[in-house]
Amino acid sequence: MKNLLLATVLLSFCSVAGAADSSQVECFTEPYRQVEVPASEIGVIHSIVVKEGDTVTKGQLVAQLDDEVLRNSLEVARVAKDATGSLQAAMSELDSRRRQLASYQALRDNENATDRELQRAQTAVDLAMAKVQIVRDELEVRRMEFERTKSQLRKRQINAPLDGIVIELKKEPGEFVSPNDPVLLSIVELRRLKAVFSVPRDLAAPLRVGDAATVLLGVKGVRADAIIEYVSPTTDPQSGTVRVKLRLDNEERSLPSGVICRWDLNHEGREARLSRVRYGHPR
Repeated sequence: MKNLLLATVLLSFCSVAGAADSSQVECFTEPYRQVEVPASEIGVIHSIVVKEGDTVTKGQLVAQLDDEVLRNSLEVARVAKDATGSLQAAMSELDSRRRQLASYQALRDNENATDRELQRAQTAVDLAMAKVQIVRDELEVRRMEFERTKSQLRKRQINAPLDGIVIELKKEPGEFVSPNDPVLLSIVELRRLKAVFSVPRDLAAPLRVGDAATVLLGVKGVRADAIIEYVSPTTDPQSGTVRVKLRLDNEERSLPSGVICRWDLNHEGREARLSRVRYGHPR
């Protein structure tokens, strides 16, 4: 009889433990973002100015492709853009034609010039004006060519797309960057971490974006605060789980990335319900 009673107690205990464990989900912490930084153009790498482990800021130069040809092209485009001699000549000719027209108009008023002569003078003015416009159009094209070359030159510089840490250099100076393999280095953002859980559908139902959460990190179970950032509107039909993403603020870099992260959803559910009732925000 005692053995039967003991077996019943143990079975009840295991059932409770199993139920508690089923409410706990696990994943691993990850960098909030990881970006594979590519070169936007093909070419030979002139220099990489960062090393693995360096902290970089958004917009910081991290690598440079060879740009000698483009720099020479830019100088040629600059000279062409600033060459205004043809415009000055065209303007001088226009002024001369206008003075001739004014002279013929005065002669015509005194009946010392014919309408045909006045018409020819007006045509000469029109042609001179057209020539000025052609020269101005050419200068505008040269200016645009200069700006295009500047833009191409900027594309030879590779800048960090985010604040983060360089974790891997994938190429070395002197290597060729091709369209099939443009990535130069990897940068991760660790000021925030993310933890992406597969949560059973029934436990995910009360979760809301913006809710606070508490997770346990690592084998020692260090507590950390998090925010629910995304709850998938769909359920995986094979596992019956919903994808839920938490964000962990990590400005001090005190939370590690790549460690196990546990989330007790029964505890969170109770806390969330109490909070909503306490502050009058039922959901």
